Amino acid sequence: MKLFDCLPTEISDKVSSLKNIRELRIRNHRPVKVNVGGLWYYVGGSGLTQNIEKAIVLGEVCDRIVQVACNNSVYAYEKMLAKGFFTLQDGVRIGVCGHVAGSRETVFRTYTSLCLRIPHNVGCVDYATLIQCQKGNTVVIGPPCSGKTTFLRDLSVKLSKQYSVLVIDERGELFYDDDVLNACDCDVLKWSSKEYAFDIGVRAMSPDFIICDELADIDVGFVRSCVNSGVKIACSAHGYTLDDFADKFGVASYFATAIILSKENLSFSVKALKST
Repeated sequence: MKLFDCLPTEISDKVSSLKNIRELRIRNHRPVKVNVGGLWYYVGGSGLTQNIEKAIVLGEVCDRIVQVACNNSVYAYEKMLAKGFFTLQDGVRIGVCGHVAGSRETVFRTYTSLCLRIPHNVGCVDYATLIQCQKGNTVVIGPPCSGKTTFLRDLSVKLSKQYSVLVIDERGELFYDDDVLNACDCDVLKWSSKEYAFDIGVRAMSPDFIICDELADIDVGFVRSCVNSGVKIACSAHGYTLDDFADKFGVASYFATAIILSKENLSFSVKALKST
């Protein structure tokens, strides 16, 4: 299922032709909002508007969107939904919010808000940054919606021209697009946990680089193991500064390069680090 196949026509008719859509916010009984090129608008009856009085308001729409997006089989997506999101075929990540089912906090009884993040393929890694990232392990640090996945996707493509690159695509967001995948020489392990991928991937594919999105606390041991095996890593993490990353994970010394992203149109700074 793709984005515009699961949206109500009241929304899709107004936004499907827009360029550079970054995010949609849909809430029951509230105005629909869309981020285009970094600017927020309401979806109005005649198109986009910044006047909330002209915004369209839909009723109990979130449950219906989730049901359609899951091909009318929400139970098949239960494990992903329990994490608060799921991914469509075109790489759109739908974050969900609503009322949980009593003591079963990983199961939603009803959905009241949706955050739909639309991916873009952007050539953002310049030559100097690519050379720096080749020197060792790289961490891409940024707040939500700053372009961490976009940066890693482009880095994967460009590193694969010279190296053997294994991409761990846990959520199907890094290489959702076959055109992008066909334009590079990466090996992609999709829908796999990092625990499995770091173990099996290193032994089976003998990569020079492993690329993965969004480290969690549980992944730190896998990073150490991979680095000690001689494979270089490029990964991302939530934060605003290198100190945020160092304080949370305690493995900053393993990295030779930090890419610090802002939320302003994929702007970033590159910091060379002393790695061990």
